Amino acid sequence: MTSQAAASATPGEDAGPDEINIWTGFRLLLPFARYGRIAFIAAAVLAALSSLALLGPFWVIYRAVDEIVAGQSTREAMYGYAALAAAFVIVQYALTAAAEWTGHRAAFATLEQLRLRIGRRLGQVPLGFLTNRRSGEVQRTLSDDIERLELFLAHAVPDIVSALTALVFMVAWLAIVDWRMALVSLAVVVVALPMMAIGVRRGSGKLGLYTQAMGRMNASIVEFVRAMPVVRTFNGTGRVFGETKAAIDDAARYEAQWGREFLPLFTAFFVLVSSPVLTIVPLGLLLWHTGHVDTSTLLFFFIVGLGFTLPLLRVLMVMTQLAYLGLGARLVRELDQAEVLPEAARPVELADARIEADGVGFAYPVDGEEPRRVVHDVSFEAEPGTVTALIGPSGAGKSTLARLLARFWDADDGSIRVGGVDVREMPLSQLMDQIAFVFQETFLFDDSVAANLRIARPEATDDEVIEAAQAAHAHEFISSLPDGYDTRLGERGARLSGGERQRLAVARALLKDAPIVILDEATAYADPENEVALQAALDRLATGRTVIVIAHRLSTVAGADQTLVLDEGRIVERGRHDDLIAQGGLYAWMWEAFSAASEIALTGGRQSDAPVGAEGQPS
Repeated sequence: MTSQAAASATPGEDAGPDEINIWTGFRLLLPFARYGRIAFIAAAVLAALSSLALLGPFWVIYRAVDEIVAGQSTREAMYGYAALAAAFVIVQYALTAAAEWTGHRAAFATLEQLRLRIGRRLGQVPLGFLTNRRSGEVQRTLSDDIERLELFLAHAVPDIVSALTALVFMVAWLAIVDWRMALVSLAVVVVALPMMAIGVRRGSGKLGLYTQAMGRMNASIVEFVRAMPVVRTFNGTGRVFGETKAAIDDAARYEAQWGREFLPLFTAFFVLVSSPVLTIVPLGLLLWHTGHVDTSTLLFFFIVGLGFTLPLLRVLMVMTQLAYLGLGARLVRELDQAEVLPEAARPVELADARIEADGVGFAYPVDGEEPRRVVHDVSFEAEPGTVTALIGPSGAGKSTLARLLARFWDADDGSIRVGGVDVREMPLSQLMDQIAFVFQETFLFDDSVAANLRIARPEATDDEVIEAAQAAHAHEFISSLPDGYDTRLGERGARLSGGERQRLAVARALLKDAPIVILDEATAYADPENEVALQAALDRLATGRTVIVIAHRLSTVAGADQTLVLDEGRIVERGRHDDLIAQGGLYAWMWEAFSAASEIALTGGRQSDAPVGAEGQPS
């Protein structure tokens, strides 16, 4: 939705989930029709003309019946009426087809642009926007909720316009023929409409809670399926499924409550509106018997009056869905209008690949809770051609700091500069061109090996892809795959081991050839046999670049040009390996613990001589 659309949003659009009703749902949905409004207006006009053409055969029947009752019918006239009725049907079919084609074409184009726009926007939002949401909820919004907009765009507006046009003309026609019989025909509608209003008001109160419960259920099911290997390994199917079952039970309970409050009145309305025969037949016969209406008029109301409420049913069937569709539209709007990281419009001149952090502080934004500060007043410099290691206990803020350097979030305090320029003063695309990030959890798409590598540089040639893979010591295992570089890797690279996935990540970073490299536990999943090859690949990647590396395995960063030791979000020590050992502080203890653990592994579990306390610290 455009900013103008957002600015014109009414207060009702921001109603809570339990306050969504037909009208707020309609206001939430209507802005999405603005993208293809000309096509949607054309579809509505065609649908209205189609509904008028639909009345044509009824007019023909009325004329024929009138002549038959008056004894003025002829065979030629009846043939003419039949041909005219057929012509009306053909015109009605052509107009309906044109309306459907126009509306659906515009609707699908709108959904396409909406998905693409949201996809681009998600690439510009702070990372916390996504990490604070379960992937199943985002997936449902991008697929199901956006898809449901098609019901409104391609069906709701044309159907409502068409049905209302037919209803207005039919009521006017009935009144022109005989106002008394028209009132008789409308009697059931007058009784039924209050029932529908009460039912919709009651049902709308539970609809928001039901939709929220459905969202939790869908997200929980997606998470449960994805976690199945872990669940089965720990024989926890029953325990872990408990949350999913609770979400399913909540959705069922809210749906049952909604049905109990809405369906009885809706059913009564539906029956009444579908049964104008209850008033037209007895009262019509009474008026005919007393001479107040003639035979042709009575037959006309038997033919047309008994079906004039059908358009009303179409309108109300669509309108009952508007609140539900409106809730989905609000979730889509949240993604479409998600606050993006502000960025400069034009690229800037960078002096080099130097990184400077000056008094950086950051707290994770958490909805409805006090922000959790994880980085405090961090300052350091990383020169081109050097390696800076970030070391510290789990939760010390290492990965958060690395992600701040790549501007996955903006620092709350201080500044981060690359090449002498604040990262907030350059376009995100320019910053990303400067940085290659190798994550601890390597994400690979369900695509070929070559396609996964070319994410770094789509225009790379086959030779360049192979060269990067060779430099990352990945070419050998890639060549052994069934289709080599054309082998599909499965979801999240399921066909590969953890070490193989990491070597592909390094190859991807080499192919990008960025001047800054950030390595977040890049050797975490390497087995001893592959660790040497992976470390050699990382050494190749680090050559001549500004490198920031996070590692728990201290041996991999012992040769770093500088090591920053973090604890509780602060730099508590800094220097080279030998200097930090000599200081006898946190780094020295971590090195001693690491050496002791390595000795235990090498000696088959025998205790080392290093005294270790109950909590793993020196006693």
